[in-house]
Amino acid sequence: MNEEMNISELLKEVVEENQTRKILEILNQSKDLEEAKENVKSLLNK
Repeated sequence: MNEEMNISELLKEVVEENQTRKILEILNQSKDLEEAKENVKSLLNK
């Protein structure tokens, strides 16, 4: 059971890190704040 919790915690951390990387990539590629907000919203609505 403890090993399963460790694996799920690790998976959760990896997913959160990947989401953060996607958001940072969107921010870097956006022309302005409004475009960045829209792009992040669409990522979260997938």
